[in-house]
Amino acid sequence: MNNGQTDTAVLVAMLSERAAVNVRLALVADAQQWQLHHGQVTLDDDTPLTERAWRYSTAAFLELCLPGPTVAALLRGDDQDVHGLHVVSPSPPASSASTYRLRGQEEWGRVTTPWPRTEWTINRDANTPQAGHDLLVGDGPSFLNFGQALSAFLHQRPHDSNAGRSDLWRIVLPQRAGWFPQITIGPDLLTADVDGEALDGAVLELSWAAGNQSQPVDGASTYRFPLAHGLAHDSLLMLRREDQPLDWRHFPAPTYGRARDASVVWEQPGPELDLLLANGEGKHLECKRDIPEGESRKKMLKTIAAFASQDGGTILIGVQDDLEVVGLPEESNVDKQVLQVVGMIRDSLEPVPSYETRVIDHTGKKVLAIEVASGGQMHAYRNGQRLEFYVRVGPNTVLARHHEIAAGFQQAPTVTRF
Repeated sequence: MNNGQTDTAVLVAMLSERAAVNVRLALVADAQQWQLHHGQVTLDDDTPLTERAWRYSTAAFLELCLPGPTVAALLRGDDQDVHGLHVVSPSPPASSASTYRLRGQEEWGRVTTPWPRTEWTINRDANTPQAGHDLLVGDGPSFLNFGQALSAFLHQRPHDSNAGRSDLWRIVLPQRAGWFPQITIGPDLLTADVDGEALDGAVLELSWAAGNQSQPVDGASTYRFPLAHGLAHDSLLMLRREDQPLDWRHFPAPTYGRARDASVVWEQPGPELDLLLANGEGKHLECKRDIPEGESRKKMLKTIAAFASQDGGTILIGVQDDLEVVGLPEESNVDKQVLQVVGMIRDSLEPVPSYETRVIDHTGKKVLAIEVASGGQMHAYRNGQRLEFYVRVGPNTVLARHHEIAAGFQQAPTVTRF
């Protein structure tokens, strides 16, 4: 199924046909009833369910197995009694749901699964009253507000801007026909582990600009592609059956500081660095010979703020502007330099962006990579008492204009969609 729209009636029928589905509901008290704030449904889930019920005077969070027809009725907008609560929809149901086909290990809305999945989302009406910000104390863990409770209940992670959900419903359907548990990339060999429940007739294909290799899949096993010249920039590894993709991995350059894919192992980080440098400095990549001082340090921090405010990016320390890898000074204490960078970011940026520091060994030279993820909001550089906002324009970091700042505060969390 491709990205696009699906008629809500199709989803209602799909739910009605199932004897039971696993559901997580976030509810807000409304007079003598409970208004649905967010519902998350997982279809064909074979994971054992541990039921949970957090009850407060103004909110409730439920995780339980419900009959498919009951959830279908909720999706239709019909009132239902669930776990002793009378649950109502906040608005008439939307006529269609947004549809996304996601590969394995792809994070979207703080959800990552090892196998591919199809997801449908139905947004909440913009005029629906928002949940309150009162303390939640009751029959469940205590929280400062509804947002923190929602993030903990759905993701077991701290609340941040990405937890302010705009979707009323999220329905997840695992696609376990074929998927990649792990891919290992060496200097001259790509090894792909393949697993799945319906691999008959599947083909594994590695494509790049100048050619491709393919081989039939004979069940769950390990498959190898020799790389005469290393892994080419923009390579695509595809597991498919005829014209239907089952799972895939794309190896672009640069990687834009996105969350790292746990299923991809680089046996030698050097080739990964070569991919990152393939397009040179630009909107998502900046190189520094060493940890900067003075005005150069301020510039780097402003760039990190710009990366986080837009769609992410990577700072490489130990690489010159001409992309020559010189490495960190041999006499330097790498751990101390990492701590120095961490301290600079913590003391100078608000809010502190999501980022990861890694030391990459490239032909015996160490390069420090600061991979900055998109925060789905604007991040500021603190200049004394003044907060300054920046964006990337090509390879340059410039002050954000008023309309860019306003748009940044209104934007939804950044999502990678395929």
